[in-house]
Amino acid sequence: MVNSKFDDTLAAIELNAARKLNWDYSQFKEYFDFTVNEATIEINPKNHLEASEVETLKQALLDYGFQYKKTINDLILVFEQDIELR
Repeated sequence: MVNSKFDDTLAAIELNAARKLNWDYSQFKEYFDFTVNEATIEINPKNHLEASEVETLKQALLDYGFQYKKTINDLILVFEQDIELR
């Protein structure tokens, strides 16, 4: 992906996740830190998430072809772009 296109995609993913969680976008941006590493997105919530919120977040990223890969230190969620979409 071209970097600016990926930035647009990341913004769309964030908006989709905020909408699915029924959160205001600015509240969402304050609560989560997104880090992009090549074909992965790492999401670091600043506080504990409920299990239902984690599932909603996973679905929001799946909508854009990113599948849950692993959790680091019980906090950082790592999503990898679907290999078939690369």
